[in-house]
Amino acid sequence: MSCGAELAALARASALCPPSALVAGLAAEVALGAPVDGRTRCRLAEREPELDEHAAAFLAAAGPQATGPGLEPKLRVLSFSRAADGGLDVELVPTTWELGRGFHMALLARDNVPTQAPVLLDAALRGRPLAPGLAAVHGVVLTRDRKLVLMRRSANVLYRPSHWAATFEEQMVADDALEPDMIARATLRGVQEELGVPRALARTRFLLPLIETETLNVAFLSRVDVAFDSRELAALARSASDAHDADRLVFLDADADALRAMAAREGAPEHTPLHPTSALRLLALARQLDATRP
Repeated sequence: MSCGAELAALARASALCPPSALVAGLAAEVALGAPVDGRTRCRLAEREPELDEHAAAFLAAAGPQATGPGLEPKLRVLSFSRAADGGLDVELVPTTWELGRGFHMALLARDNVPTQAPVLLDAALRGRPLAPGLAAVHGVVLTRDRKLVLMRRSANVLYRPSHWAATFEEQMVADDALEPDMIARATLRGVQEELGVPRALARTRFLLPLIETETLNVAFLSRVDVAFDSRELAALARSASDAHDADRLVFLDADADALRAMAAREGAPEHTPLHPTSALRLLALARQLDATRP
């Protein structure tokens, strides 16, 4: 059992996490003073900084981690903040799978909070994460007939097999830097790889940055509206390049009250267990649906 629940409790109690901020499951919203309203703008730093002393001390005590075969170049979040125009400014830097995944594995192996973790959590809640990580995007997908897509992760995936996700997660990679809005690009890439939806037939709306408290990783959550109804999407998803990552797809009414109730229960009886950040995703979507209700 990891220490993620204890870190979620620390996030909820932090002075940096106001009562209005969402904390659910093993994830915490990073409140930036006001909701982000607008596009996200990302810039890429040239060189990863030296490892923070707290993160370095934790890794030294944890020892080497067997992270498996190296993957394509990844990105790490250095900072993020709300800009004067209401958008989100993000700075990322190239990193390696071995460093980010090694830190995550070391933290996941702990059943109590290491002494360095509160400092690293506090830094992440300030928008200046110090922990090595793997920048990620999460997407909640809505169909043309107003259904939320839930995907059950395959039993063969590396992280949280057989957990229900609302809807998908995707690590950011170096090629995402080909466009200024790297978060939108990574999100649209994710919905194409996971569900087979061409980029031109989906649109994104950024919702919030969050901290995955199991790993102290930063992720960026967006709503994705696709130009397909639920029946069409179910058929399309079978031919997606990463269709093997999920073994079941279901569609739920995108009703704000029902989504909040599901988040409070940590899933419906037939849709448990939830991915660690899915409860927060459900709450964020419910909040956004309330805000745009006629």
